[in-house]
Amino acid sequence: CAATSVTVSPASAAVSRTFTGFDSWKCPAERGLCAPCVWAYRTPAWRRDIHRVTTDPGVDRLSPVKLGQILSAPLSVEVAVIVPLRPGRKHVLPHARWGEVAVDDVSLPWRSSDVALFAAVRRLRSAGFGVRDLREPSPPFQRMQTIAGRRWPAVLSDWEILAPMRPMSVWWELAMRASTPKQSGGAR
Repeated sequence: CAATSVTVSPASAAVSRTFTGFDSWKCPAERGLCAPCVWAYRTPAWRRDIHRVTTDPGVDRLSPVKLGQILSAPLSVEVAVIVPLRPGRKHVLPHARWGEVAVDDVSLPWRSSDVALFAAVRRLRSAGFGVRDLREPSPPFQRMQTIAGRRWPAVLSDWEILAPMRPMSVWWELAMRASTPKQSGGAR
């Protein structure tokens, strides 16, 4: 963070020898890290759990269902959301930004256009399509047969809307994580 703090700890106190994210640091050649940076890197919950941080001092640990509710609206500039896509593997908190969703290697702005795309994902998931189904370029016929014919145009429209996001992007991974059905067994 390049803070000029009296309390500086060696980087080895916060990150392991296998840490490779030095290129994201403001001053990787500095002699150490300030106490808040050490805390952000050393606290396992920041690498494991989904969190919402607000400017009204507060941090909430979130379930995937609650994450989906939060992502159903644009994020305000007073909120940051931290979502480790591969729990335990990446330091996510240090890359968080206000009004954005920080995932493993990037922070994503969450605007009205993202909300509209995410709504399409949620509609398809609630229609019974699982993660594997949604990766396909077209809806699996076996699943379509279980949906009333009058709903097919809406399903096909949602499917087409998601086409640009379909390649395995971090946005896609976030949407799949946040659209986890409430009942178990929906992750096909």
